[in-house]
Amino acid sequence: MLKRSNAIKNGLILFVMLGIYFLILDALGWADNTFLRLGNYIFVVLMINSSLKKATQNGEDYLSKMAVGVVTVAIAMTLGAISLFAYLMILQPDIERYISPVIAANSYSGLSIALFIQSIASSVILVFIMSQMYKNKKSTEVV
Repeated sequence: MLKRSNAIKNGLILFVMLGIYFLILDALGWADNTFLRLGNYIFVVLMINSSLKKATQNGEDYLSKMAVGVVTVAIAMTLGAISLFAYLMILQPDIERYISPVIAANSYSGLSIALFIQSIASSVILVFIMSQMYKNKKSTEVV
């Protein structure tokens, strides 16, 4: 199921896309801009859509499609949290630059865990919403 739907591949692609996006934001000094942080949802929606579309083409049922979407985002977000922690530990920037009033963290590990939980929660909600679009579609209806 996961191999045929490209969930693992899409999760890795999403991880790379988000990593590059946030590195560019950090290099430009825009890491604290909340509006630009929300731009990552474009990439998440695109990759979830790709995974769900492929799962639908393979004739997967509703729960399998949801599992494919969750695996896609879980891979990306897990690797992202690990990479963020490594990035923060290596460069040791001022943590105040990365925290917002929404994220309560006072250490690099706390920030990484908080962002992981936040990203997984919002991504799983997106998977559920997008799964509704593909709920009753058959493999012949998806182009």
